Amino acid sequence: MSYSLRNWGILLLLVLVISSAWSRPKRPGQIPNGTVNKCSNCHLDPNGGGPRNPFGQMVEANFLNATGDVIWGPALANLDADSDGVSNGLELQDPNGVWTIGQPAPGNNSLVSLPGDATSTPPASGPFLLTLQLTNMTPHLNQKFEMRVIDKASLLEVGRTTLPAVPSAQFSVMLAGLELGGSYFVDFYADLNGNGLYDTPPTDHAWRMEANNVQGDVTLNFVHNTTFTDIQWNYLFTLALSNMNPHVGQELGLRVIDTSNMKEVGRTQLMVTVPNFLVTVPGLMLHGSYQVDFYADLNKNGRYDAPPADHAWRLQLTDVPGDAALNFVHNTSFTDIDWTYLFTLRLSNMNPHLSQLFELRVVDSGNGSEIGRTSVSSILLPNFSVRVPGTQIGRDYMVDYYADLNRNGAYNPPPTDHAWRSTFSNTTGDTTLTFVHNTSFTDIQWPPTLAVEPKPGAALPDGFTLEQNYPNPFNPETQISFSVAKASQITIRVFNTLGELVRTLSDTRLPAGQYSVAWDGRDDSGQLLGSGVYFYRLDADGYSKTMRMLLMK
Repeated sequence: MSYSLRNWGILLLLVLVISSAWSRPKRPGQIPNGTVNKCSNCHLDPNGGGPRNPFGQMVEANFLNATGDVIWGPALANLDADSDGVSNGLELQDPNGVWTIGQPAPGNNSLVSLPGDATSTPPASGPFLLTLQLTNMTPHLNQKFEMRVIDKASLLEVGRTTLPAVPSAQFSVMLAGLELGGSYFVDFYADLNGNGLYDTPPTDHAWRMEANNVQGDVTLNFVHNTTFTDIQWNYLFTLALSNMNPHVGQELGLRVIDTSNMKEVGRTQLMVTVPNFLVTVPGLMLHGSYQVDFYADLNKNGRYDAPPADHAWRLQLTDVPGDAALNFVHNTSFTDIDWTYLFTLRLSNMNPHLSQLFELRVVDSGNGSEIGRTSVSSILLPNFSVRVPGTQIGRDYMVDYYADLNRNGAYNPPPTDHAWRSTFSNTTGDTTLTFVHNTSFTDIQWPPTLAVEPKPGAALPDGFTLEQNYPNPFNPETQISFSVAKASQITIRVFNTLGELVRTLSDTRLPAGQYSVAWDGRDDSGQLLGSGVYFYRLDADGYSKTMRMLLMK
């Protein structure tokens, strides 16, 4: 059988049409929630084919691989194809671009809109208003009342509000800032003993409620009860800045550092829009002492440069009485605050590890030193984030993290626990990485954790004490005993003779009691240290004591 050229042309055209029809339906499956709007995601014609909308044009031009498949990821998610003020990722319910083919559809598919149609946007995405309606609060009339909201995904405070005096048995407090799909703790207390501070129940009355999977404004109803919760309230730092005229239109960064352990309590960044303004950071502990570093990006290069290229200052805050404030008037007495940058890891699909311990540390790849770590005692949500400050411009880093799958409270090599390693290089400022749960595990050889052990049957101490380690001299391990007079954040650190921190043995909140902790002669990276004199220091609720010990090999 033979065909004319015309027939061959028709046959070829049919093959191309059929091939196109077969290939076209697969592309909706290559973007998150793509099956909601199907071909309309990319085409003006809802049946597909023909001219593409702005999203389709963007994908066609820059986000197809060699085989014509869509390259979905953070780059495409963060763009706004139709210029409607909502990113492609937000419209498809994957704002960070972490979804991959084969995973469950992210977010809430009822909120999906068309990323290529400026007239199609998601329903209101926030911020939403929280209203807490309280009744039967007669026991707390005229007492101070405070409420705060904490994002369960990041454990960062969204905001707080204070009433100097409870006005009536029934009243309401409100706070804006809830985001679509977010889940929150709502903590509040009444100052029953009238000392102006938070005290652990039943001295004060405190409660915790939750607002989960927020879809709009939220109202919580609370009836006074005696089912109290220790909400471990912290205090608010406020910096009142004035005469900042030279820096209007520039970015301002501020961080607060606990001087007892040199750990960062919190930080914030904002654009200076007026000469006189306030900056707040929560996280102060009663009687704590802090270093407040802040700078204005005078040269507008988006990062910190030592003065006079940028203007930077350092203030001190000592013996915090509760909420604390400092006043600052612009001046030219600059200080090089040696600003460091923030690393953030955003994790998703961590469903297998809900309620498990999660730990992460960041290590400088160049010298192997640990710059910081963080721990989440119980993973609350499948999608959450953790932060570690301390990275520097131009450095390379390794990020080790694990979930305690067997729930024994310590790291075990995979697959007993699930562990991973990420890297980032040539840091240019704050860095954010995204991680989607997978089974490509890595034995990260997490440095062993030294447990703080209570002494059974010991009497409650009258004050804080730190005892001489035993044995001393020692090899390979020694015990350090100490007493805690009242529930406090307890830090025990080891320093070398140069005053350099080599090991943190404890940085946790402990109830009153007598305790001991072992030190095995290793630094925070797990390396054995050499023979010599070392110093160990206890810091707790304004108490500080340092003692000497000798490691001999």
